[in-house]
Amino acid sequence: MPANKNAIIRHRIIDQCINSKRHKFPSLEYLADRCSQMLETDISTSTIEKDMALMKKDHPIGYNAPIVYSKQNKGYAYSEVGFSIAELNLQEQEWNALRFSAQLLYQYKDVPVFADFKQAIERINTRFSLGLDIDDPVISKHVDFETPNAVSGMEWIDQIFDTIRNRFAISFTYNNIYKKTTSSYQLIPYLLKEHRNRWYVIGWSNEKKNYTTFALDRILFLEIINVKQTADIKHRNAFNADSFFQHATGIMDGKGKPQTVELAITDPISKLVMLEPIHASQQLISEGDGEIRIRMTVYVNEEFSLRLLGLGPWCKVLKPATLKKSIAGLVSKMQ
Repeated sequence: MPANKNAIIRHRIIDQCINSKRHKFPSLEYLADRCSQMLETDISTSTIEKDMALMKKDHPIGYNAPIVYSKQNKGYAYSEVGFSIAELNLQEQEWNALRFSAQLLYQYKDVPVFADFKQAIERINTRFSLGLDIDDPVISKHVDFETPNAVSGMEWIDQIFDTIRNRFAISFTYNNIYKKTTSSYQLIPYLLKEHRNRWYVIGWSNEKKNYTTFALDRILFLEIINVKQTADIKHRNAFNADSFFQHATGIMDGKGKPQTVELAITDPISKLVMLEPIHASQQLISEGDGEIRIRMTVYVNEEFSLRLLGLGPWCKVLKPATLKKSIAGLVSKMQ
């Protein structure tokens, strides 16, 4: 197979064009134009001729591609029906999806538990001749993926993941930024969760006698307790991530019972809230005069309050009274 990455991509484009049902029997000029568009550089017809000659060669140099020229249709085709150099026979949209996925995953290349994905992508690339490139300049030039700002704490993901899988426990030192204290904990972890580019672990804490959430970037030291936690079967079976976060608007599960909240939100923020609901339970009560009224059932905690403050003066709390008072107090302090 060709070592040049651009050549691999050109071969994929040629293969897709020949198999296209929209534009049958593509000409040399058409193939050169398509490759030039995809690679954003000028590709000559002589280069395409060389590419097709290489594609027709036997493995491992080429693909044994049965490319033939049709004088009647003045273009190229495969003499073998259904042939493709990609054994996966992916469509262009599916190929692009793979390239985007590889680029998206690349941001986690330094996280141990994700380290093997790069090798996996490369093996798929070699096996199926996809022409994937996780550093693809064509993608990076036009698509700006979000990059995690907080990288601290990611070093614990690999160990915690193994602990969850093996049903072990962890012992760690934790810095509580709210209480300004550093304490030691033991936890039987059940779930690793990412929220806004930060990672958290949720599990059963014997000290707290409850399911507890810890931020990985506040863990100072961690070690695995290599003993099967058979006593946690009851808590493990009772834990359900969906129900645990059912009423949450962030990573915090909340304290106490969820409450029914009613808000009045005016334009233009009201339109954004309808497009991106504050919570899955959000319901529209009324709409008119540039204002909507919505209702939801959530944990009323710091995260929820910060979400409401982020909506600014376009959001007014109607119920409950305790939340109205709390938000008013926060706004007063902000002055």
